[in-house]
Amino acid sequence: MLSSTLPLVPDLVAAAPAVDLRRIIRAVASSTAIETGQPIQELESQLQSDSRFSALDLASPNPAVSGVF
Repeated sequence: MLSSTLPLVPDLVAAAPAVDLRRIIRAVASSTAIETGQPIQELESQLQSDSRFSALDLASPNPAVSGVF
């Protein structure tokens, strides 16, 4: 019988870093730049100025972070 009071599975949601939109935009822009040959700065500007999805929030596995769930 286990006598430890520690959880068997770590709380991965609590340990997950906060989502940083700037890092996501940089990753998408640099990946696209590699494939298309366009400058990263140009692609970042396009992604930041594209308002089609500006009302949408990024998904978060932690309901306390997003406040939506």
